[in-house]
Amino acid sequence: MASDAPTELPSETTVPTSLPANAFDFLPDLHALLQRVFNDELDPKDVAHESSRIRLKMERARVMVSELPGVNRSLEEQKKEIRELEEKIERQRGIMRAVSKMEVVTEIAARVGGEKMEMDP
Repeated sequence: MASDAPTELPSETTVPTSLPANAFDFLPDLHALLQRVFNDELDPKDVAHESSRIRLKMERARVMVSELPGVNRSLEEQKKEIRELEEKIERQRGIMRAVSKMEVVTEIAARVGGEKMEMDP
């Protein structure tokens, strides 16, 4: 039987709450740069300089991903945590069903709402 204690996540100093929608949207910039080279609008020797903005954007995306909680955990560790959490939810649902059937709870529910409390299966 698994413990009710949650699996510990690595402590992060700054955990992003969400990633910007365009954080990984560097392909259009890369495509535009390549188009400029192929259309002879940009000298190939200037590609390194012109691509620095794209490299910077890719590096920022790499940093954002590395700061996500649990990113260093293996797939098996993540699956194990999901199984443990699903088991915990099922135990809690069972407890809630048992409590909802207790005489004192059904009496209170009848007085307050006039209906018996029912729990989803």
